[in-house]
Amino acid sequence: MAELPFVLVGTCGEGEPQFEASFPADPAAISPVRRRLKAFLRENGLEHVADDVALICQELMSNAVQHGCLGLPAETTLKIIVVWSDVRLRAAVHDPSDQEPREQGASRSRTSGRGLRLVDELSDRWGVETDPAGAGKAVWTELDHPGNRAS
Repeated sequence: MAELPFVLVGTCGEGEPQFEASFPADPAAISPVRRRLKAFLRENGLEHVADDVALICQELMSNAVQHGCLGLPAETTLKIIVVWSDVRLRAAVHDPSDQEPREQGASRSRTSGRGLRLVDELSDRWGVETDPAGAGKAVWTELDHPGNRAS
C-alpha cells in the first residue's frame, strides 16, 4: 500500500490559492491526491471546474507514475502543484524523468494511451518544462478564467 501523500494547501505569491502534494510513485497514491484536490477546489469556489481539473491532474499523475518513474525505486517522490487566480489555473506534475510525454495515435483496440488527448481537450494549453539542472520535468496544463468557466 502506498504511503499517504503529503498535502500542503494555502496561498502563494499574491494570495493565489495553491494546492501542493508530494506523493510516492505508486498508482495507489493517485486517487487520494485527486480526491483532496477536488475537495480543495470545491471549498475555494471552483466546484464547476473541480471535476475537469481533477481528471486532468489524475491523467498527468498517472503518466508521471507509469512513464516518468519507469525503472526508478518505489520510494521515488512526485509533486503536483495547482495554483489559480481569476485569470488562470495552472497545474503542474513534476517527475524525475527528462523524457517528454507523447500523444499516442487513436486506436479502438487499445484500452490505454488516451490521457494526453483528454488533457488536450479539457485544457486551454498544456506543455512540458524540463528542469535546467537536469532534475526531470514538469508537465503542466492551464485553464483560462477558471472562475467564469462553464463545466
